[in-house]
Amino acid sequence: MRGLGVAGAALPGLLLAWSAVAHLRDGLAWDAAIPVPNGMIEQIPLERAEYQRAADALSRADPADGDAQIAAAEARMHLRPSAGMQIAGLREGLEDNPASARGWTLLSEALFATDRPHAASALAQALILDPDDFWLAGARARDAAVLWYDLDDDDARAAALRQTRLLWEEPQLRGQLHILLSTRAGVRLVQDAFATDVDELRALNRWVSAERRRRAAGR
Repeated sequence: MRGLGVAGAALPGLLLAWSAVAHLRDGLAWDAAIPVPNGMIEQIPLERAEYQRAADALSRADPADGDAQIAAAEARMHLRPSAGMQIAGLREGLEDNPASARGWTLLSEALFATDRPHAASALAQALILDPDDFWLAGARARDAAVLWYDLDDDDARAAALRQTRLLWEEPQLRGQLHILLSTRAGVRLVQDAFATDVDELRALNRWVSAERRRRAAGR
């Protein structure tokens, strides 16, 4: 009995030690991946070798760390793997972190070409989890423009319109409006987002026209 008691007393310490090892491994993996995760969030283009290095480093994190799995999958997406590999990596990460709005957004994009209904469902999940995300606003507005007629959740549609307005309201994000407005679907989404604010839509149109003239002049 005394032996069992000693073993029982040691068990919490062993569990804490194992947890510390897992956290250390995660920390080392994330450190090795820097600055790629931050660059991906801020949409800063990086060299292909940087994405490969980050994906390799993050693959060594704790397999139960959903954020690390999602970041690794996102890094690999920049390496253009097959759609099946992209989807599998993101789904594995979302199993461990189903509250990741970024993970669901990326899954939606990975599903575009092969499964639009499920792509729309993934986007709706992302929008409902975090309807006002700053860094995902541009990507989710572009995704919503493409998937609008498949996106049949009213709350998700309302969130997509708010994300679209955010691209104009936040000067740091305005550059992404040019990408969104390069397609008919994007133009339609912007018009819908500002349907009740004609003056703001006119101001946006003036800004877009001025930016186009400035870019054409090479300034």
